[in-house]
Amino acid sequence: MSSYTPLDSQAHRNLRIKVDKNFSHSAEFNLVSLGFNEIASIGGCMPIVVTANDINHSHTLAAVVGWPEFGNVYCSNTEWMGHAVPLSIQSHPFNYAVEQDKLTVLFDEDSPLISNNSSEGASALFSSDGSPSASLKQYQSMLSNLASGSQQASAFIQALTDLELLSNLSTTLHFENGETRESTGLMTINEDKLAQLNADIIHQLHTQGLLVAINAMMLSLRQYNRLVQLTKSANNPVVKIGLKTND
Repeated sequence: MSSYTPLDSQAHRNLRIKVDKNFSHSAEFNLVSLGFNEIASIGGCMPIVVTANDINHSHTLAAVVGWPEFGNVYCSNTEWMGHAVPLSIQSHPFNYAVEQDKLTVLFDEDSPLISNNSSEGASALFSSDGSPSASLKQYQSMLSNLASGSQQASAFIQALTDLELLSNLSTTLHFENGETRESTGLMTINEDKLAQLNADIIHQLHTQGLLVAINAMMLSLRQYNRLVQLTKSANNPVVKIGLKTND
């Protein structure tokens, strides 16, 4: 489990970071949280769904990046197998905390990407005067987008919930050896209920920028076929997937 520490320009002035272009830390991920501001870029690469936490009854916007049998199918030994990468993966090994509208940068002190060594390919986090380096500024920008996107995602999901536009989504994986496995616990847009909304509500969703996000979410389900393709080199790959929605 990651142990995050607030980043300090004095205490951590000698720290350096390596870039892992394969994002190997995410190799076992199946779902990745998304910000509302990522729907447009991620929707053309990965399925976007809503997940439910039964313990605290919260909901999260998420991208599907794999299944338990394969781990993260976009993560290979040589490269990232997609044209887009979720910010929560890109920003590793950093995280953030927000208190009184102030964002604090945190880092995983156990990450092998962080060190005090001037190894090849490692970039300094701070300049000689203690100001953030170009590398750190990039991560700070990602974290800022993550924080704002997360708040927007919560508001988006609340709007979908209020309009009863979310339906349960079940997937059935058909494996090469003839076995099947059904998975539940995800939610997507209920197209029938969306079609029944009156013109005033549709106009309101449009002016709020939510309608385009709703359409992008629905279209993103086509990317399940991309996940199927990315299992081809695995033992017992998925050959077909079935999707079913219900209230």
